[in-house]
Amino acid sequence: LWTGNDTAQTITGIPFAPDFVWIKNRSAAESHTLVNTVIGANNFLKSNATSANNTNSEFLKSFTSDGYTLGNADEVNNGSNNIVGWNWKANGQGSSNTDGSINTTYTSANTTSGFSIVQYTGTGANATVGHGLGISPKMIILKQTNTSKDWMIYHKYTNPNGTGSQYYLHLNSSDGKASNATMWQNTDPTSSLFSLGSSSNVNGSSDTYIAYCFAEVQGYSKISSYVGNGNVDGSFIYTGFKPAYVIAKRTDGASNWNQFDNKRFGFNVKN
Repeated sequence: LWTGNDTAQTITGIPFAPDFVWIKNRSAAESHTLVNTVIGANNFLKSNATSANNTNSEFLKSFTSDGYTLGNADEVNNGSNNIVGWNWKANGQGSSNTDGSINTTYTSANTTSGFSIVQYTGTGANATVGHGLGISPKMIILKQTNTSKDWMIYHKYTNPNGTGSQYYLHLNSSDGKASNATMWQNTDPTSSLFSLGSSSNVNGSSDTYIAYCFAEVQGYSKISSYVGNGNVDGSFIYTGFKPAYVIAKRTDGASNWNQFDNKRFGFNVKN
C-alpha cells in the first residue's frame, strides 16, 4: 500500500524484483493498471477495459530490485489517494520459447512459484504456445496488445468438473462463462504448452498478445472452484495455506470480479 504524492516516487520493500505489477487507486474511480517487464515499464494495460497497450512513462517509470518507480499519473500516484499494488515475480524479460507451433517473442517463467508471462504473435490458425512452467497452468489471463479486444481467461474450473477448456471468461466484464471452441481448441494446457484456436481474441494473424499463466504450487497457490450456499456462514474453500491474495468470479451468471488481500484494512477479527 502507498499514498499518492503527484510526483515521481519509488515503491520499495517488495522482497523480490517484480515482473508483473497490478495497481489500483483505492480512493478514486480510476482504471486498473497492469505492467510487466516483458513489454516494458512504460507500457500498461487496463484490466477493466478492452483498450490496446498504452505507452506512458508517467504510469510506471521503471522496475527496481525491490519495487518500482511511479510517475504522476492519477491511476497510480494521485496526491493523497490510497493505492494498492499486487506483485508477482517471473524471470525478467525472459527469452523465446520454441516448444509450441508458435515461437514466443519472450517467455518469462518462474517455475518455483508457478507463474509465467508469455508474449507471442498470432497466426490465425490452431496453434500451441510454450508457457515454460514445467507443470500445467490452471489459469491463463490473456490480452491482445496491438488493438482493442476483450481480456480472455482460461480457467480449468469454469466447469466444476475440471473441463474448463471449452469455456472462457472476460476479465473486463461481469459476464458469466461462455463457450467457444475457437478459444482453447477444447484442449487443456499441458506441462509445456497451452492451445489456441483461431479466434482473433487469442490468435489473430500477425496480432500481438500477452498471457499471464498460473499453475498450482502446494503451500503457495491454489486454483479451484466452489459452490455458493447463500448463507451468512458461507462456503469453505480449502487452500492448504493462509492466502495473502484472493481473486474470485461467479461463472454461472453475471457478477463482478472480486479481489481481496491481507494489506487493505478489513472488518473481521483477523483484519
